Amino acid sequence: MFIVRKFSGLTQAFLYALVFLTRLPVAGLLHRVDKETVERSIYFYPLIGVVIGLLLSAAAYLLDPLGTHLQAAILLGFWVILTGALHLDGLADCADAYYVGHQCADSEDRRIRTLTVMHDPHCGSVAVVALVVFLLIKFAAIATLLGQMLPAAKGVWIYLPLMLSPMLARAAALSLMSISEYARMEGFVPPSGSGRRWELLPVVVIVSVAGFIVTPAPIALGMACVLPSLILFWRHLWEKTIGGYTGDCLGGLIEIIELAVLILWVALTTI
Repeated sequence: MFIVRKFSGLTQAFLYALVFLTRLPVAGLLHRVDKETVERSIYFYPLIGVVIGLLLSAAAYLLDPLGTHLQAAILLGFWVILTGALHLDGLADCADAYYVGHQCADSEDRRIRTLTVMHDPHCGSVAVVALVVFLLIKFAAIATLLGQMLPAAKGVWIYLPLMLSPMLARAAALSLMSISEYARMEGFVPPSGSGRRWELLPVVVIVSVAGFIVTPAPIALGMACVLPSLILFWRHLWEKTIGGYTGDCLGGLIEIIELAVLILWVALTTI
């Protein structure tokens, strides 16, 4: 009976993470949402990335007859719809908030102003420009992967970067939660406390090692150098600005790491 309850609790935690991070119609299967379920759901974030990667790979396969650019455009649109633009919203809020906040000379004023803008649901011109440029680069990276680099990479699963990108990005979010503190108590990102979650680091290590093992050596080495550097830079940026991270910071980091994996794959596939 204990095993059944334990399995049920893990299943509900996984479903909560799936509902929280995607727009897949599984909310009807979620019967229990309590503090324990929310806490456990964090550990499933990289697995949600795997689910997203599987769906992206299936979509890329089905869209293959359409040609590289149309395939990449539809795939990018599907990627956005699949996540409900949740992380893009975080990236946009980060761009707006940092632009407004850095104009304040006083550090406390900067922190308050930055958090206020992050919490504002409206989207400023800086956020719009940031999203347009970001999506253009992501489209170009996907198109290059599908049309030029991957067919020439013999022995490499053609859809591997589409799998690793969302998985490693969500592991990166866990790493930020483990090495930084939550900047404010309100918000939708579990946990609501402000302490660092050091217990998440083993999950990050396991997921990262698993991803690097199945990746060609030059690309794995590149990711092992670049991705931690991006995470530490992002942490330093927001520690200095607001004293920690928010849900928007996590979303922005997920988008940045996803794009970084795609770009690294383009740059290092031919080595």
